[in-house]
Amino acid sequence: MGKIKAVFVGTGMIGAGLAANAMLNGYETVLYDVVPQEKMEGNIRHIMDILVEAGAATRQQADEALAACWYSNDLEQAVQGAQFVQECIPERLELKKSTYATIQKVTGPDAIICSSTSKLFPTKLQEGALYPQSILVGPPYNPSYLLPLIELCGGEQTAPEAIEKAKEIYTGMGKVAVVCKKEIYGFIVNRLSWAALDAAKECVRDGVCSVEDMDKAIMFGPGMRMAVTGQLLTISLGVDGGFRAIAEKYGEEPTPWNEVYAQGVDEEIANRDPSMGNTVEGVCKFRDRAFAQLLKLHKLL
Repeated sequence: MGKIKAVFVGTGMIGAGLAANAMLNGYETVLYDVVPQEKMEGNIRHIMDILVEAGAATRQQADEALAACWYSNDLEQAVQGAQFVQECIPERLELKKSTYATIQKVTGPDAIICSSTSKLFPTKLQEGALYPQSILVGPPYNPSYLLPLIELCGGEQTAPEAIEKAKEIYTGMGKVAVVCKKEIYGFIVNRLSWAALDAAKECVRDGVCSVEDMDKAIMFGPGMRMAVTGQLLTISLGVDGGFRAIAEKYGEEPTPWNEVYAQGVDEEIANRDPSMGNTVEGVCKFRDRAFAQLLKLHKLL
């Protein structure tokens, strides 16, 4: 694909955070905003300082990345020659659509535009666009500069190739991209997060436990497991035979969906980096090593 030119439209914590990932991974990076350049520079330097302090980058890496970055208050100038544009402006539909019109007037259909919105559906963002096939959403997860997750969701007119290209570009930035196949409220992650939050708050309201004990219950139980092996893989590892044996173990009626889950887990394990285990036994060994490291961070080992 050659060297990627990535433009970040909006330089708050989300935009600057993702821009830092692009910069540190060698992308030609441009930051655009309506605020003065000094403000943009201050935002991105603050993110880099956080990454250096956290050990996610060296001071030299951060300084070299900052020296190679460009800033602009002219959107048309900023997106000249861009292959990728991350839009991180306020959640106002008409503002986003007018911004896309300005961008696509310059870039044509070739530049992928990903919105950081976790509220607006891509089909709405595409309405009236010059090249709707190149528009999708790619919301990160806070803090965007450290958590690698990006959710990709296309609209009714998004080209499948645009989703694949966006996934490739995000991967090159050090992100982990997942695809939400339907436009649903909250996409994937917030639906899960909101459900867990609602259950946690209900337990506190009902006097089941304190706020502190609820957070400890998550952190040192399911939260630890999910951080290492997700949820479906986690449950599969807890049953000899995985989802193919889960109904029998718990005295339930088998369902065709269990085979779907089982095949998905098989594929997930096969796709893992070999160092993280490509068999059930290998995944369990990796999981246990990861648990030990997490427990050391919490000063429990």
